[in-house]
Amino acid sequence: MKVVIIGAGAMGCLYGAYLSKNNEVVMLDSFEPQVEALNANGITVLEEDGKEYNYKNIKAFKSGEYHESADLVIVFVKSTFTEDALHDNKSLFANHTIVMTLQNGAGNDRKIAKYVNKKNIVIGTSKHNSVNMGGGKIRHSGTGETTIGSNIETKKTLNTIEKLLSESGFKAEITDDIQRIIWSKLFVNLSINTFTAITRSPIGSMIDNEYAWDFAEKMICEAVDVAEADGTHFSYMEVLNMVHHVCEDAGKGYSSMSQDVMNCRRTEIDAINGAIVEQAKLYNVPVPYNTLIVDLIHAIEGAYKYQQK
Repeated sequence: MKVVIIGAGAMGCLYGAYLSKNNEVVMLDSFEPQVEALNANGITVLEEDGKEYNYKNIKAFKSGEYHESADLVIVFVKSTFTEDALHDNKSLFANHTIVMTLQNGAGNDRKIAKYVNKKNIVIGTSKHNSVNMGGGKIRHSGTGETTIGSNIETKKTLNTIEKLLSESGFKAEITDDIQRIIWSKLFVNLSINTFTAITRSPIGSMIDNEYAWDFAEKMICEAVDVAEADGTHFSYMEVLNMVHHVCEDAGKGYSSMSQDVMNCRRTEIDAINGAIVEQAKLYNVPVPYNTLIVDLIHAIEGAYKYQQK
């Protein structure tokens, strides 16, 4: 299968490397030095056990400069860049092309639907964690399931993707409740991503002290209330335990947002906690902690100019 991955960051490279074992993989990225490094050296993955593997069965192009259609397109760019990435690479999408989003945030599938038939869209979540070490090298710092689903009954498509992922070394599963996937992913990201971005600390730090976990609990419980108002029920303890387990499993890893802040890059806060704030307005649910965190992350972004001097 010809697989094109839009976004050759830490997670894009992880999936690109594994999928290249049995498939033709093309990586697209807007950062030219990354494209050059991938073409020169392939993708190097440092696994949790300390072993290092190099995957050279990939090609890389500048985003917008590859014009052949794909069998599968996986979108891994930051949510804030989804629209531009899809528009720049619309030549990838043929009638048969399956497009899967494994991005953070909510609403990415609606953006994809502007370019491909809804029956060809797969929404997924990944419990893997990966850290970009530069030059096409990543550290695979956390493992877990890749869960996929769809808003439309597309059993054949989902089975195809599940088989593809499993054969490439990913633990994959299909769910019938896609909204539960989206909310579960948001709960993890709105707490772990934001806290570790503010403190510039590894994921496990959020459960290392009572003050950090207390703040995370408040953000999570607000989001659970919004999910309930939107029609998807979760218990507080169910979600808190889920997030706690993620912190345990990926303790030494760094979230994508913390990596953004440490590298003075724009974050996905508006597509994560910002999505909770906007949804809360529809149902008149108070979310003061999530509102505060959105403002705080934007304030940190605004301070980049002083750090870069």
